[in-house]
Amino acid sequence: MMEEVEKLCDRLELASLQCLNETLTSSTKEVGKAALEKQIEEINEQIRKEKEEAEARMRQASKNAEKSTGGSGSGSKNWSEDDLQLLIKAVNLFPAGTNSRWEVIANYMNIHSSSGVKRTAKDVISKAKSLQKLDPHQKDDVNRKAFDKFKKEHGVVPQSDNATPSERFEGPCMDFTPWTTEEQKLLEQALKTYPVNTPERWEKIAEAVPGRTKKDCMKRYKVVDFFRVYRFHCHLIATCYIVSTLILSPN
Repeated sequence: MMEEVEKLCDRLELASLQCLNETLTSSTKEVGKAALEKQIEEINEQIRKEKEEAEARMRQASKNAEKSTGGSGSGSKNWSEDDLQLLIKAVNLFPAGTNSRWEVIANYMNIHSSSGVKRTAKDVISKAKSLQKLDPHQKDDVNRKAFDKFKKEHGVVPQSDNATPSERFEGPCMDFTPWTTEEQKLLEQALKTYPVNTPERWEKIAEAVPGRTKKDCMKRYKVVDFFRVYRFHCHLIATCYIVSTLILSPN
């Protein structure tokens, strides 16, 4: 039940939560329970549709990325969805400043990829550039697929002592795409990993959040406390009413 309450708090606006709470408090236990279950069912259906749409766009993005690279040789083709996810993960595990960055990324892919295709530094650079050329929605879907695996590890982004300039895997402009739950988790983890006294803190934080720039992260940080308080109050209101209505109310 608490997991479903969390979904309601994350998905519903405050007005919708208040409306649900009014239904719970002004109706019988059976009616309130039915209203709650209906709302949860609608949220789960919405999540399911979003997942299907994201997967469909992910497949299209993969096809478009394949067309944009073209060329010959095993390194310029046969990029599966798993390999694309692995590339995005490697790019963020080995950020700008890593010595021989693209050679390291290519080696990482050759070790962890199950496709059997050997990649060179030139191959991964070409594919990374082609992903950068995708429109924001396609790029977001490619990244979103990688988040599901990346967020489970919550690894600290490696750093290099003798850093040299290297190409960064992000666009120069601010991304106005809505933040996903996975991105929010990665941002919060990065804020903990890199405290305020960390040199080039926001650059490191941006490296830990795939697809987001320094400006994106700084802007999000300004409102993250607001959203945290917002979710806390929503959670408190919803939990109190649900517990009192469905558990403590007499039959």
